Amino acid sequence: MIKGLAVGDSLATPRSTSLDRPMSADAAAPASPIRRWAARARTLAVVYFLLLATATHWPQLSTHDFTLSDKVMHLGAYFLLTVIVLLGWELTIGQLEPKHFFAVWLAGTLYGVLDEILQVPVGRDCDVHDWVADVLGLVLGIAAYVAGRKLWRRIKRSYERPAAATQ
Repeated sequence: MIKGLAVGDSLATPRSTSLDRPMSADAAAPASPIRRWAARARTLAVVYFLLLATATHWPQLSTHDFTLSDKVMHLGAYFLLTVIVLLGWELTIGQLEPKHFFAVWLAGTLYGVLDEILQVPVGRDCDVHDWVADVLGLVLGIAAYVAGRKLWRRIKRSYERPAAATQ
């Protein structure tokens, strides 16, 4: 047992039920829509990560007539992984701070290095340019997530202001 936690307590107790406001102790209803979306986002992140890890270690996947640059595929894969992880994390714990974005970037960067190195035993190339594309995907994913979050909040506020003005 960890000091301060009772049996059955979660190590990742949500701090808020939305992207903006803190959660009260009685608001932690297991059936809340935010918690369901958070669970779905976390599950999607895990499934996507496992799919990505499997696909990158499969010996020479054939793409038939599909001609998209390998680097673009790396960038897109890590971009999507980043956005899904950040969404799941923010829905679970509340508003993310810079340290959370750094943690996602660092974990993704280190995984990208490990992924490239571990491709060698299955007959694939270890390419530093693939890793650079991975890191660029992480950075663009973080930037897109932050921009999307700001846009969402601006839209949300614009709908809340007229309602407050009519009261």
